[in-house]
Amino acid sequence: MIIQPSGLPSFRPLPIASQNVSRQCRLLILLLHILSLSPALLGIIYNIKAAYDVPNRDAGGPLVLGNTQTDYWVANLWCVLAGYWSWTLSTSMIRRWLYHYEIINAIFRLITLMALNWSISAYLQNLQDPITIWMSASGVLLVGTLLKLTLASNPKYSRKADAESDLRLHSKSTIVRVLVLPLFFVTCCTLWATIYEIGKVEYRSSELMEGVQLDTTIQTKQLVLVMSSWTEQGRQRRQAMRETTLQWLPNDSYRFVLGKPPSASAQMKYGQLIVQESSENHDMLIVPSSDIEQDKSHKVLEALRWASSVDYEYLIKTEDDMFVRWDLLTSELIALGPKAEYWRGLAYRNMPPSDDSKLAMNTDYGMPILPAYTSGSLYVISHDVADWITRAKTVVRYIARDDQNLAVWLFGHTIKPIHDPRIQENEVCEDDLLAMRVGGGDRLQTMYGLAKQGRSQCSGGPAIRSCSVCYPCHKRSDDWRSYNLECDPVKGITLHNQPLVTKIADQTVKDQLEKSRLGENDAWIIPNVLSQRTSVYSDNDWDLIYWVCWTSDPSTFTDRHWRALELVWIHQPRAVIFMISNTLSTDFFKDYISRGYKIHVVHIDKENLLNWHWYFGPGTLDWLQNWERWENESFFYWHLTDYVRLYLLYSYGGTYMDMDALWLRAPPDPNLEFIGSDYSSVWSDREWTLNDKNLYLPQGLMRFKRGWTLFREMAESSFSSYAYDPKCFNCHGPKAITSYVREHRAPLEAANFTILPRHVLYPASYLEIYKYLLPNPKAEAELKSLESWNIHLFGKMTNSLDIQPGSIIDVLFKRFDLGRHHPNGSWQIMGPSQHLYHTGTWLDAPPGRFQGLDTIYIRGDLTEARLEIEIAYGELQVGTQPWKDRTTHSQQEINKLLNQLTYSPSSELVTKGGRDLLVVRVVSGNKVQEAKIEVIIPAPQRLI
Repeated sequence: MIIQPSGLPSFRPLPIASQNVSRQCRLLILLLHILSLSPALLGIIYNIKAAYDVPNRDAGGPLVLGNTQTDYWVANLWCVLAGYWSWTLSTSMIRRWLYHYEIINAIFRLITLMALNWSISAYLQNLQDPITIWMSASGVLLVGTLLKLTLASNPKYSRKADAESDLRLHSKSTIVRVLVLPLFFVTCCTLWATIYEIGKVEYRSSELMEGVQLDTTIQTKQLVLVMSSWTEQGRQRRQAMRETTLQWLPNDSYRFVLGKPPSASAQMKYGQLIVQESSENHDMLIVPSSDIEQDKSHKVLEALRWASSVDYEYLIKTEDDMFVRWDLLTSELIALGPKAEYWRGLAYRNMPPSDDSKLAMNTDYGMPILPAYTSGSLYVISHDVADWITRAKTVVRYIARDDQNLAVWLFGHTIKPIHDPRIQENEVCEDDLLAMRVGGGDRLQTMYGLAKQGRSQCSGGPAIRSCSVCYPCHKRSDDWRSYNLECDPVKGITLHNQPLVTKIADQTVKDQLEKSRLGENDAWIIPNVLSQRTSVYSDNDWDLIYWVCWTSDPSTFTDRHWRALELVWIHQPRAVIFMISNTLSTDFFKDYISRGYKIHVVHIDKENLLNWHWYFGPGTLDWLQNWERWENESFFYWHLTDYVRLYLLYSYGGTYMDMDALWLRAPPDPNLEFIGSDYSSVWSDREWTLNDKNLYLPQGLMRFKRGWTLFREMAESSFSSYAYDPKCFNCHGPKAITSYVREHRAPLEAANFTILPRHVLYPASYLEIYKYLLPNPKAEAELKSLESWNIHLFGKMTNSLDIQPGSIIDVLFKRFDLGRHHPNGSWQIMGPSQHLYHTGTWLDAPPGRFQGLDTIYIRGDLTEARLEIEIAYGELQVGTQPWKDRTTHSQQEINKLLNQLTYSPSSELVTKGGRDLLVVRVVSGNKVQEAKIEVIIPAPQRLI
C-alpha cells in the first residue's frame, strides 16, 4: 500500500487524537495554536482604532506626513495575510512535530515558535508606517513557510522516499494556493490604494478632518485661512499674529495654511519644529500642495476644499504678514448677516496679465484682460462662492497669483467683487484701515497696542506719509495716480492708460447706494427733509425734487430768476426746491414759504461739503480739501456748480435746473429720466460730440433717479486734484458728460437713460436765444406753437440783455406769474378761455389735464378760500378721486388742487364731439371770482 503524503490545507482539523495525545495536552496545543493569530489580531484592532482616531489626532491641524486612514486600512489587509500565514505555518509544524517527536518535545518546539513569532512582531512595531510593519511581518512568515515547504519536499527529510514526486507536486500546489494567490490579492489592493491616494487624496486634510467641525457655537461663523510657509520667517510671523491680532478671534475660527515641505532640507530643518508648533497651538493646516510661491494658487484651492466640510458663513483669506482689525471686520460681517454671492476685497478691474515670468499665466489662457479680482492680501467670500470653486467640474487652471486665479475660477458667474479700499497691499497707514501689510513683528505689536488703546493706528512708530491707493492724497508725499492708476470708489482700481489693451465694457450703469441710518452713517442737514445721504423724497417722490444753485451776490438775483422758480411751482405746485448757495440767507424766499411753497436754502462751503461727506471718492475729496488752491481761479464757482449738480443727482435724485431755465409745461411722465440735447456750431467740438452733426448734452436741465454711475465716474475723473484743469471752462460740463455718454451710450439707454430731442428743452441754441428777448409781433403765436417743455436762456449769453416788451419771454412772464409783488388780498384766477380735449404726443399732458399754457392757477396772495368747480356734462377728478368742493388755506394748496384736475367727457361727447363748460369759482371772504373754460371735444374722425 502506498502511503499518501499529508498535505497542508489551511484549516484542516488537527490530527491530535490519532497521535494518542491526552485531553490536557490537546487543550494546551490548541491554546498555543490560537496564540499564533494573536499578533495579527492585535494589529487589526490597533489599526482600526488608529484609522478612526485620525480626525481627532489632527483636529488642530495635521502633523507632518502623518499616516492616513487609507494607510491603516491597507495595513489591515497585510495583518490578515500575516495572520493567515502564521496560522497555516503553525498548523503544518504542529502536525509535523507530533508525527516525528514525543509530545513533550513537540510542545516545547511549539512554544519556541510562538515566542519567536511574538518577538519578531514586537520588534517590527518600532517601524512608524503600519503598512511597513505588517508587510515585514508577512515577509518573515513567507520566508518561514517557504523553508518549511522546501524541507518537507526534500526526500532526505521524508520517511517515504518513494513518494518524492507526489510531495513535490503537492508542494507546488500549496505554494500557489497558500502563498501566491493571497499575496497577489493583497499586493494588488495595496497598489490600487496607493495609486488612489497619490492621485486623488494624497494626505488630504479634508479627509483627515472628516467628521470634525470647527466650533459651530462661534457666533461669527467666519473661517479665517492665513497663508504661511515652511520658513523661519513664516514661523515668526505666525507667532507674532497669535500674540497680537488673532487675540480678536476665537481659537477655532482660523487656520494657518502650509503646503508640503518645499524640499528635503526644509523637511529636515523645520519638520520637527512644525510638528511641535502644531501640537502646541492646534491651528495649523497642511494641504497636499507645494509650498513654493509659484504654486500658491494650488495651495489656496486645497485649503478651500478642506473648508468645504466646515460650517461657516464667510471665509476670509489673508497672509501672515498682514495687520488685520479682526474686531472690526467680524463685527461688520455679523451686522451684515448671511449673504449669498458675496465677494469683497481691494478690487482690480481691466488689468492685463502680469509680465513677470515668475507669475506668468498658462499660455492657453487667451484673454488679454483679467476678470475683476481682489487683492490676495485679504478677501472675504461667502460659503456658496467657495463651493462654486471647489465643486467645479471644468478643468482647473492655475495662475501663480492666487488672487487673480480666484477671478479666473469664478469667471462665468455673475458675481462681482465689492471694492473695499480699507484693505491695502503695502505698508501704508490710514485711520480707518481694516488690513494692511506690515514690515515686521515690532510694527504689528505697535499697531495692535494702539488699536487696543483706542488710539489712531497711524500714531507711534515711523511716520508713513505715502498715499494709500484709492485714498485722498491731500498733504501726502506722493500720489498713487502718478503710477498710472485710477480708482473708482465702487468698482475699484484700474490702469489709467492701457494703449495696447481694450477694456472690458462694464454694463453696470447704476450703483446700489448704501441705505441711510440716521444717527449712524447719516445726519440731518435740514431736519426731517434732507440728510447727508438722502432726502424724504428721494425714493417715492423723487420727481418733486428740484435743485438750483446760486453762487453770486444776492443783488444779482433779478426778476427773471424769481420767475424761473415761480414757473416750477405753477406747473408743479408740489415741487420741493433746494437752493444750493453760499450767498443767500435762509429767509431769502420767505414770501413763497408763507404761501405754502417748499423751498430750502442749503449753505455750501468747504467745511460743510467735507462734514456732509459730499464727495464721491478720493479724487473729489482731494479737490475739496484743496478749495483754497482753486478758489481764486476765474471759473471756480462755475465748476463748483458743475460738481454739486453731479453729486446731488447721484445721491438724492430729482431735477437739476439752471436759474435761467424757464418751464412751459411739466414733463407728463413722472418716471421719465432725461437729459436734453443741443447742436454745437464749433467744428472742433466734433471730437467729443455724440455724432457727426455735433449733437452734445448740455447740463442745464436734467432729471434722474439717484444712483446713476455716470455722475460719480464723471466727477471722480474731472474733479481730482491730479487731473483738474481750473482754466478750462467747459471741461467739467457738457464736454465731460457728452464724452462719457458717447462711450457708454448703449448700456445707459438700455437702462432708460433718455436723450430728449433738441427742441424739447432747448428750442433755440445759445447763438439764437437772444431773439426770444426781442420784440416779436408773432410772439404769442410762436409761444403756443412751441413743442417744448422748457426755454433755456443760456445766462452767459443773455444776462446782460433786457427782456423787451412784446418778446416771447415777456409774453411767457405775463401769462405765468404767481403775483409775488401783488399787494395782500389781491388775487385772481388765471386760465385759458378754451381748452382742447385731445390726445397729443408723448411730449404733451394726458387728455383732460389742464397743463402747459392751459394751466389753471391762482395769481396773488390768497390764504383761506373755498374752491368750487362745476362741469356741465363731463366728470372731474383730483388724482384718482371724484371732485368735491373744498376749503384751502394757502396759494400752494389751491394751486395743487387745480393742477391735479382731470376732465373726462361724457360718452355722448366722446361719440359725437361737442363742447362742455367748466366753471372754476373761488370764494375768499367777501370776494368771489370765477373762470369759465370752454372745453372742446373734437368729433372722432370717420374713415371714408
